Amino acid sequence: MIRTLTLVIVLAAAACGGKKAAPATTSTTTQHAEGEGHEGAGEHEGMPNEMTKFHDVLAPRWHAEKGPQRMKDTCAALPEFHADADAIAKATPPEKANADTWTTSTRALVDSVNGLDPICKANDAAKFEDAFHKVHESFHGLMAAAGVGEEKHEGAEAMQHDHKM
Repeated sequence: MIRTLTLVIVLAAAACGGKKAAPATTSTTTQHAEGEGHEGAGEHEGMPNEMTKFHDVLAPRWHAEKGPQRMKDTCAALPEFHADADAIAKATPPEKANADTWTTSTRALVDSVNGLDPICKANDAAKFEDAFHKVHESFHGLMAAAGVGEEKHEGAEAMQHDHKM
């Protein structure tokens, strides 16, 4: 299972590596992962495009081995994190979402990404993991607010956390 998760992360990173970032939009068109051919694809099912884009920046960094390289890679991706979090905040809430919960959750995500800025600028490894954890948790709060992916993601995430901790 660990090998499968690693393969999924590597394939996702490789698939996104050669593409230029598209301009942010406020579309609420959803991604459907049927037939993508890899385990864990279902967590994107029903997720707005803006959330999928953020997830695709977050996932390879979150699942990377903790250490200086993870911090360096995450901090280097801050412009993408900011742009994608802002795009989510400007997007129309998904049909399944409560508008107030959605707004609160998008603010929490933007705030958590903003919280990484001073830590990355200071190259503060001691505070990085806590701040990055807040980004991860706020994204999962947003997924719950949107009513997408949590059932499938929780099992894989629990295994990943068990493996790393």
